[in-house]
Amino acid sequence: MGDGSVGRVSDGLLSIGAFSRASFLSVKMLRAYHESGILVPDRVDPQTGYRAYHAAQLTDAAVIRRLRSLDLPLAQVREVVEARDPQVTRRVLADHESVMRSKLDDVTRIVAELQDGVERPGLHTPVHVTTRAAAHTLAVSGSVTEDNFAEFLGASFAALAGVAERLGVEPAGPPGALFPPEILDDNAELVEAFLPLGAPVALPDDRGGVRLGELPATTVAVAVHVGRYETMGDTYRHLGAWVARHATPTDERVREVYEVSYDETQDPERFRTEIQWPIVHQRT
Repeated sequence: MGDGSVGRVSDGLLSIGAFSRASFLSVKMLRAYHESGILVPDRVDPQTGYRAYHAAQLTDAAVIRRLRSLDLPLAQVREVVEARDPQVTRRVLADHESVMRSKLDDVTRIVAELQDGVERPGLHTPVHVTTRAAAHTLAVSGSVTEDNFAEFLGASFAALAGVAERLGVEPAGPPGALFPPEILDDNAELVEAFLPLGAPVALPDDRGGVRLGELPATTVAVAVHVGRYETMGDTYRHLGAWVARHATPTDERVREVYEVSYDETQDPERFRTEIQWPIVHQRT
């Protein structure tokens, strides 16, 4: 079955590709959850087979992802999602707790979040739309998994800063990373770490994996995530829901700009990350 992987389907809906980025669930997993009846698309085009999800389904996607992070079997995940009852959630997690002693802290946190409600709009900055000018960059690309993401960015930013220092050029802004507009499967995805420049430069021969890159001019919907990176999925859901209701996502890469990170503070709660989702227009 085909899928309209990128872009907007209609008001309030996201294609499977855009929904994957907003929910942090890969297209592969979304197809599997559809086939198993756990997370069924709001619409499936009978002619093309394209799947489309409503923004409201991002909450169910978050519940499923958190429960699966506890290795909860699919049958129990289905029971929680279909019941939509905190008592059922408590019972299912209590039954599962005996085999999850090593993740007891996670169980307690997730149960509390599910009981209190997954969506907490007060934690998010308002989404705004802005235009970003084209920019030259120093860039490093790599195939990255969730487990080695922090290691990849740390090494990449050190390499980028080292080349910039050797060239005697000042960055034109904080470092960032580019991500595909969709998560195709649960394996590695191609990520580009970048350092913006005011003008192109001539790179030395011994530059490692650093190359010249470019950020195209684009219009983006922006949400600012404040706090540790482990909770960034909440801000992605918030931004993805806004895009579904008010804009048309493009097939350009989603940007993260690390305005405040380890170079500025050792307190993760003070981290500040700007998430920029490219769009082609904003609906009123």
